[in-house]
Amino acid sequence: MINIKSILTIALSSVLVLSLSACGTKNVEENVTDKGISAFNEIVKTYPDKKGFHDALQHWGFEMNPGEKLEWSKDMSANKADFAMVVLAEPLIKAGLDVEKLDKNVWLFAEAGKDTMGMEQPAVLILPYDISDTMMTTKDSNDSMKALLAADKDNLKYHEDKQHYVLNMGNSNEAIWTEKLGLNDSDMVFVFDAKPLITAGLDINKLEGSGWVFKEASDIDKTPDQIIKTYDLKK
Repeated sequence: MINIKSILTIALSSVLVLSLSACGTKNVEENVTDKGISAFNEIVKTYPDKKGFHDALQHWGFEMNPGEKLEWSKDMSANKADFAMVVLAEPLIKAGLDVEKLDKNVWLFAEAGKDTMGMEQPAVLILPYDISDTMMTTKDSNDSMKALLAADKDNLKYHEDKQHYVLNMGNSNEAIWTEKLGLNDSDMVFVFDAKPLITAGLDINKLEGSGWVFKEASDIDKTPDQIIKTYDLKK
């Protein structure tokens, strides 16, 4: 397995708000991180059977579909990555992706087989994100998420129009969760920058049936071409 300043004047505050709005996500309150963590924790509490802990890797995981999950570290010093998005590799490989052509400093590929606990696992593609190697002691999954986002305060944003929280995973890759279950069509969303995947052979015209959809670059949201997968946890 596998990485969120003081406002001196009213004018500077206005500039900051406008800047964040232009990016499509914004901190509407100083406590956006606390609210985002609470929203995520409510999702986890609602679906406790989807949460797990990997003792060997010292990380938590929340599974949206079998083999697909968001992971976060119990201790930043225990892993090379503090967050990770894990998705099934086969649907993207069938759409042309050659995992050997991906930048191995950015992406990890794990072949199908037994994990360190002896459980059969499908082939997965992993996008890790590292925050720090600082040691931290946390008591549970919620405490771990709080500690990680406290170490990277700018990393979680709130999208007011879409009423969801956006966790930046670097290079336009994002993990998204709803402000409240039942509020949006999707409870969680994974977003990948499409360019490195397309460079590695992914044919966006072959994504039908994969669970992924292609979203063209947007000048309004200031986002590049992306592929997106949504998860409705009730299903």
